[in-house]
Amino acid sequence: MLSAKLGGKFDKYITKLLPKNVSPNTYTLLGLIVTIIASLFLAFGYFILGGLFIFLAGFFDMADGAIARTTGRVSEFGGFLDSVIDRYADLLFFFALCFHYYHVRNVFLFLCTLFTIAGSILTSYVRARAEVFLNQKCNVGIIERPERILFLGVGGLFDLFNYIIPILAILSNLTVFQRIYYVWKKTEALRQVRE
Repeated sequence: MLSAKLGGKFDKYITKLLPKNVSPNTYTLLGLIVTIIASLFLAFGYFILGGLFIFLAGFFDMADGAIARTTGRVSEFGGFLDSVIDRYADLLFFFALCFHYYHVRNVFLFLCTLFTIAGSILTSYVRARAEVFLNQKCNVGIIERPERILFLGVGGLFDLFNYIIPILAILSNLTVFQRIYYVWKKTEALRQVRE
């Protein structure tokens, strides 16, 4: 997964492009504004512009963490706010696509987008519940938010949503089941130890 492989490797490059005296939370909120703009483009079928703004929103999503780490301003609230804004961003992107496919009467892609929404929400929810329940990280699964953003950006820029959305619908929900299976294996191992 991209988040595990890349981590903070681009921090030094990102921080060269942006003023460091701006609060990381400000970049988080700027990312939300860009997300809203991207979603409006998607909703009305301007996919290339939507794709560009999706990548710009993704840049700000990386920027808040990069600025926080390089300036020593990492905070629990900042991490919490970033996570909440990420969920809003996911929903905005996919609801915008639902709106578009509803109005152009593309039932297949409308339904695929709904399944993608379910998968993206449950991917985050299952991880949160698993980490509380197991008291350890639950990063397993084929696709997380960075991959979804990459898929969406590419889909918009190259007008590939006809292919990207069904793929996301499958992979997002597959990730949910991978995490459920992971938790089941862990709980079974714990049960056997207790016995």
